[in-house]
Amino acid sequence: MVFKRYQNNPIIKPDPNREYEKNFTYNPCAIVHNNEIYLIYRAEGDSDVSTLCLATSNDGYNFTKYNLNPIIKPTIPEEKGGCEDPRIIKIDNTFYLTFTAYNGMQPVTSATINTAFAVSNDLFNWEKKGILVKGIKAATIFSEKINEKYLMLIGGEYIKLGWSSDLFNWEIEDKPILDVREGKFDDRYVEVGPQPLVFQDKLVLFFNTADKQGVFHPSLAILDKKDPHRVIYRADTPLMTPAQDYELKGKVKNVIFGTGLVEFNSQYFYYYGAADKYVCLATIEKDILEEYLTGLIS
Repeated sequence: MVFKRYQNNPIIKPDPNREYEKNFTYNPCAIVHNNEIYLIYRAEGDSDVSTLCLATSNDGYNFTKYNLNPIIKPTIPEEKGGCEDPRIIKIDNTFYLTFTAYNGMQPVTSATINTAFAVSNDLFNWEKKGILVKGIKAATIFSEKINEKYLMLIGGEYIKLGWSSDLFNWEIEDKPILDVREGKFDDRYVEVGPQPLVFQDKLVLFFNTADKQGVFHPSLAILDKKDPHRVIYRADTPLMTPAQDYELKGKVKNVIFGTGLVEFNSQYFYYYGAADKYVCLATIEKDILEEYLTGLIS
C-alpha cells in the first residue's frame, strides 16, 4: 500500500507572528463536518507549553487557521505543562476530543500525564470534562458501541483496550493487544493514532511506532470488530518512513506521527506530525486502500 505525500507539504507551519504557535505546529486530529475538514493540531511557542488550535479546509489540502485560536489551553494543574496530541470522534451531534494533559514535571512518567476529555457541538467552542483516564496517555475512542459498550484504544508505549457504558467512566484492561516487537521497526514503543476504520466487519487501526534508533513510523493492524482482542493482521514493515527534509529535521528528528485520518472525495487523507514541527499530509485513493485491505484479510 502506498500513501502519496502531498507535494506542497507541510500544510500547516508555525506562524512567527502568533506567540502560541511560533515554533511548532504538529500531531493533528481530523474530522469531516459540513463537507469541510477540521484539523485540531498541537501548537507551541517560546513557553514550550502546548495548546490546541483549529484549522479548516474545503479541499483537504489548503487550510485556514481559526482567528480565535487556541481553542483549548491549560486551565487545571494537570495541564500546566500543556494540552497535547488530540484525537477526535463524533457521536450523534456531539464531538468528543481526547488529549494528553501534561503537568509539566520531569521526568515524564505515568505520574505526570493523564488523558483529558472535552466536548463540543460545533468544533469551535469546547467544554472540558476533566481527566478521563489517569496515568496513561494517547486515547482513541471508537464511535460505535461493541457488545453494548464503547471501546477505547489507549497507550503511549503499548496499546490496551478500555470499555465504557457512558464515555466518561472507563475500565482499562491490563494486558496490551499490541506491544513492542524486539528487532523490528516497532521495538521501542507503539501508540494509537486516529479512530479505527470499519472494513468488512473489521477494525483497521492506524498506529504509530518508534524503534530504538529513534525513528518514528506509522503502522497498521486489523482487529476483529466483534472481539478487538483478536489481532487478525499486523504489518511487518512501516506504512511510511521519514525521508523528506520536513520529516527529518525539526524539534525531534526522523518523525512521521499520524493522528488524523478521514475519508473525503473518494480518498483517504492521512494527516501527520512531521519532526514535531509541521502538519503534513499523505493520501490514498479509497478503492486502492480497500483493495489492499481485502488482500490482507482474505
